Amino acid sequence: MKIRVLGCHGSQLPDFNTTSFLIENRILIDAGTVTPVLSLRQQLFIDYVFVTHAHLDHVRDIVFLVDNLYYAGRKRPLTVVSSKGIIDSLRRHLFNNVIWPDFSRIPSVAEPLLKFQTVSPGRKKQFGGFQVKALQLDHTVESLGFLIEHGKKAVLFLGDTGPTENVWKAAAAVEGLKAVFLETSLPGGMQETADKTGHLTPVTLAAELKKMNRIEPDIYIHHIKPQYASAIRREILSLRDKKIHIVKDGQVIRL
Repeated sequence: MKIRVLGCHGSQLPDFNTTSFLIENRILIDAGTVTPVLSLRQQLFIDYVFVTHAHLDHVRDIVFLVDNLYYAGRKRPLTVVSSKGIIDSLRRHLFNNVIWPDFSRIPSVAEPLLKFQTVSPGRKKQFGGFQVKALQLDHTVESLGFLIEHGKKAVLFLGDTGPTENVWKAAAAVEGLKAVFLETSLPGGMQETADKTGHLTPVTLAAELKKMNRIEPDIYIHHIKPQYASAIRREILSLRDKKIHIVKDGQVIRL
């Protein structure tokens, strides 16, 4: 499984892109940064966008992606996948014919370029040869993780979250879990802010990893706020866990 990191940060500054992961050139996990880093030809390969939650740093480039596909003459629809509540937010606040055209009705209601597909947490569905299960997280808004299985390998992408329980129970039951992509947004000195905003620090990251019950996938840290990157890196290194990796924009990971 090839995973390209298009963006992996919790805020945007020059050389720091917001969250988006591209799987096998066809599936996006979130769309914070897509169109500034992928050529139009690369964008045309994308079939699905799995949205963890509706915060702007995770969904912004859906609007530009579908716009590019439309003017490139693509006929095959782009499918946005998430829970009903998250999709309702995207319809209400983005594709509302005020902020952006409603491409779920363009070029026609019968054959739109943008389709929405709902998933329910805990249930598996197949998307283009991938088995996908959504998992509920604990954030300030409705937030999901996605367990992606392909062949005998699996990877878990977690959206923004504070401490959680059910995700680790689900992960422990998966054979072939190779990697977990997990946010750590703020340093330990901002624990109170992290708790209020539904994020992890290296302190709560360490506590979460202890819940994995003997499974040992590689842990890929993302959603770091660039302003605190140095402090967070030092705190993560102090955990002395060789399974933990801090991802970088543009990185390609093969599992």
